[in-house]
Amino acid sequence: MNYTDRIMREIASYGVLDVMLADIAVRIQLTATDYQKAVDHYDAINEWIDRPDSPLHGLVELLYPQGSFAIGATIARHSTDDEFDLDAMAQLTLPPDIDPERPLALLMDAIRAEKGSRYHGMAERRTRCVTVHYADMHLDATPTVRLWSREERTGFIFHSKPEDPAEPKLSLHANPYGFGEWFNEMTPADEAFGRFFEQRSLDYARARALAKADADEVPDQLPAYRKSRAVIALQLIKRWRNLGYDRRHPRLRRPPSILLAKYVALHANRTRSLADELIHQVESMIAILEEADRAGSPVFERNPRCHEDILTDRWPGGLADQRVFLAELGDFAAKLRRLQTGVPLPEMQRILRELFGERPAQAAIERYVEQHQSDRDTGRAVHVPGIGAIPAVGAGTALPAVARPTPRNTFFGDDGE
Repeated sequence: MNYTDRIMREIASYGVLDVMLADIAVRIQLTATDYQKAVDHYDAINEWIDRPDSPLHGLVELLYPQGSFAIGATIARHSTDDEFDLDAMAQLTLPPDIDPERPLALLMDAIRAEKGSRYHGMAERRTRCVTVHYADMHLDATPTVRLWSREERTGFIFHSKPEDPAEPKLSLHANPYGFGEWFNEMTPADEAFGRFFEQRSLDYARARALAKADADEVPDQLPAYRKSRAVIALQLIKRWRNLGYDRRHPRLRRPPSILLAKYVALHANRTRSLADELIHQVESMIAILEEADRAGSPVFERNPRCHEDILTDRWPGGLADQRVFLAELGDFAAKLRRLQTGVPLPEMQRILRELFGERPAQAAIERYVEQHQSDRDTGRAVHVPGIGAIPAVGAGTALPAVARPTPRNTFFGDDGE
């Protein structure tokens, strides 16, 4: 069997749940338009804070993405399909021993500027960053001062809350750039899944373009669509987390995305399908949290590329926060396992909507039904117990996966812990 045949056979083996999860993930990605919009906002902010009358003029060394945008895991916000969040690091030429309030105040003044200027009513000061609120997204810009004797882009970020004098001001080691490089190294795209996800993404993008008379033509290839199963699993976990905390724990701090990203990277590349990958990642997180809970302590994690960069410095605040997330993960895993065993389509629809939201789940179901109807009309549908009639392999939607055991391990002692 040649390489191409092997890739195509692996794609054909993906089950209905894999296809459903992929189609949900497609619908929570940034569109090509949104991606370009994000790049434009980065460029505009970079030029703005270094303009001639800015208090940071001549002091901006670099503005670069951090967090989800840097690792390809940004998701559209759940309230609408065209709101999203971005994070940027603003590397400044300032002394490392500067008062922590000063870089934050300078960045706020540089962005907000005088009344009537471009960003004046859009900037909001926070304890570690300045947030710029756009109509369809917000950008968190974090000032950093590079420590030139350390690893590339290791530096200080700053914590200051001037409205609360009792809150200590802090200079904290951080290297989000190094973390992003480490994550990408740990989660390389698999050729078969990358092609599969890219094609479904392009099909969806073209369908959106056809629905808009003034839309630009969608290019044949958009490399950002070719992602690993682990990255897609991370995006689905983030989507589930956002919905669950908004619905059931609106006053609690959410587990940070960077912590979820570390756990996903540590346990990546051990499965052969998206459904298995998602279940494996969720159960891996459960194992880590249960071990910490049995020890009576909150989880503690460092940035693998900067020992002093503590990823759990603000979450969990204690065992109670950790146990809330652990209970949510347990429910998540149980529902995914239920889906994996093979359930009737109405139940699948209900569970997917609970986990990932009304709009993306409904759209994925509708695409499945439309494909099923098309293949039934052409005589290419088959019947699988517990699911009903479904399209045959090669008709555009793959067969359901049989229940496969998720790889087991101790989840501890991995490289990077």
